[in-house]
Amino acid sequence: MTPARQAGGAAPARSGLPLRAVLIAVIALYLIAETALAPFLPQLFQRLYGVDDPGATGLYLWVCRIVGLIALPLWGLAARRRPLHQLVVTGLCSAAVVDVFLGFAPSYTAFTALSAASVAANAALLLAYPAFIAEHTRKATEEQSDPEHAELAAVRSIVLVFHLAAVAATLVGAGVLALPDPRLGVSAFAVVDVVLAVLILRVLRRLPPGEKKPASTTPVRAAVPRRSRRLLLAQAALIGVAFDFAIAVARPFFTEFAEDLGSGSLGGAVLFFLPSLGALVTLPLARTCHDRFGSRLLPVSALVCAAGFLWQYAADGLPALVSGRLLAGLGLGLVQVAVEMRMFRTTGTAGPAFTAVETVRSAGLLAAPLISAAVVSHDLALPLTVAAAALACAAVASLAKAPHTTTAGTAPAPPVPDPIPVTVPADASAHAKEYDR
Repeated sequence: MTPARQAGGAAPARSGLPLRAVLIAVIALYLIAETALAPFLPQLFQRLYGVDDPGATGLYLWVCRIVGLIALPLWGLAARRRPLHQLVVTGLCSAAVVDVFLGFAPSYTAFTALSAASVAANAALLLAYPAFIAEHTRKATEEQSDPEHAELAAVRSIVLVFHLAAVAATLVGAGVLALPDPRLGVSAFAVVDVVLAVLILRVLRRLPPGEKKPASTTPVRAAVPRRSRRLLLAQAALIGVAFDFAIAVARPFFTEFAEDLGSGSLGGAVLFFLPSLGALVTLPLARTCHDRFGSRLLPVSALVCAAGFLWQYAADGLPALVSGRLLAGLGLGLVQVAVEMRMFRTTGTAGPAFTAVETVRSAGLLAAPLISAAVVSHDLALPLTVAAAALACAAVASLAKAPHTTTAGTAPAPPVPDPIPVTVPADASAHAKEYDR
């Protein structure tokens, strides 16, 4: 990997937990700011602009994802020449300006355009994701000398951050919608951008240039024929697309569905993040389940999550809906860890493979809001069955036998992340997770 900082830069910062804490804060605050309003977009558009067409929500999300998909590789190219902190601060400052005006957008069209600009600017923050995974893995490997469990710990940590942020974001979004004038709450997200920019300027600019590892500590990579390598990447991309699509398609209109069952606005918000609470329960068991089930963890947990979505679809009251949400959450935490582990084992944390798979995953999400808006016109619960079907596809795709790999003079071994400096790789694009930007 290529260090993002030139030699002779600023004094190094302390490595380890402080750096990881900063990267976690970047990702968590990004998720909160970008997803807080996602569960309440239909209600927000109706309240601010009198737009109650489900297609308006689908179009809004689709436009934002198109812009985000274009912006991600551009930030990745910029990372070849500029250090991480400069790119992230530039994105945050730009997003802060846009967010101030976003709350006072005079029309739905203006709100959509400004939101797309905010997504493009905030995409820079996602550069912290591969940096976090690589740094966490490096530190954990030093501490326990077990690359596989170190990578698992890194992925579990980021999934934990996501679900905590999902709970916080839903509460923030409900609070914004409850304000007498939600416009003020929308514009207030600019404050988060400014605070985060100050934090990054003080900490991330002191990233060390990185130290080279002795050759003896570098895990041996498997030698994979080019055709087999492409099949592995295609399989990883298919699994990632199916999983991300499942989560995305079920989200935009869920609060409306819950309110139709009598949850009320606050109850709908709680039900929306209930799967995240279920996932937080299972995440501490991720290592035990990984060791016990191995490659079967992904299909098993995906099918449990799919069963939860089907349970929700069949729910005829709040108790059944709560049960379905919790069941989906119990599977969600483990399947998310399993999917990300599959991604990083196949692609590493940088390079063309990582960029290609993550771009495909982002592109695959473009259909989610449009399909969700289309099927919800027939039945508010129908996106839940679409999500279950997509998870079943991910489970089936994960069962395909991986091509045989060998290395000269060594036993077969899965790909592992390279030892890297504590900076985002210069050629890594942002990891565009779908949590309803």
